[in-house]
Amino acid sequence: MKKVSYKVSIGGIVSSLCLLLMFLTAVFPLLSITLPLFAGVLITVVAIEVSTSWSFVTYASVAVLSFFVTPDKEAWLFFTFLFGYYPVVKSFFEKMKSKAVCWICKLIAFNVSIIIIFYTLMNILGTLDLFEEFGFYNEWLIPALIAAGNIIFLLYDYTLTLLIMSYKKWFRPTFLRKFK
Repeated sequence: MKKVSYKVSIGGIVSSLCLLLMFLTAVFPLLSITLPLFAGVLITVVAIEVSTSWSFVTYASVAVLSFFVTPDKEAWLFFTFLFGYYPVVKSFFEKMKSKAVCWICKLIAFNVSIIIIFYTLMNILGTLDLFEEFGFYNEWLIPALIAAGNIIFLLYDYTLTLLIMSYKKWFRPTFLRKFK
């Protein structure tokens, strides 16, 4: 069993790196989706090195603190409602016996998250006019965006799986075995 000081230090280091990435969305506005994605990948380190419960605590602390630190609220929404919690929840989905049920649960989680993000962007942050500008393209634009989003999410999930395997099989034994 790992000491509490080890757990707190890993959580603190990952939290500070995540907050740095979230703050950098103000410096690099084109990366307002990519930087929260990387911050979510860092949360996975806490899940692997400590436990999933500590990773949820780390996620919650970064989500709350980044609300105040991150000037780009769209980036905060993507981290809070998708990229922050999904790498941790992914391990629970992958413990399911049926692969089909696993993928369905992953896609449901993604689509619910995107609906929450979209609703918040449209109604609370005031970007309601976004789809009205597209005029008659709205009939096929929204279903096309949903389909493209699901395909990109599947690629994200696959890439996240590869990153987790690389961390466990290469990075951790190569660099972290010296400190254990």
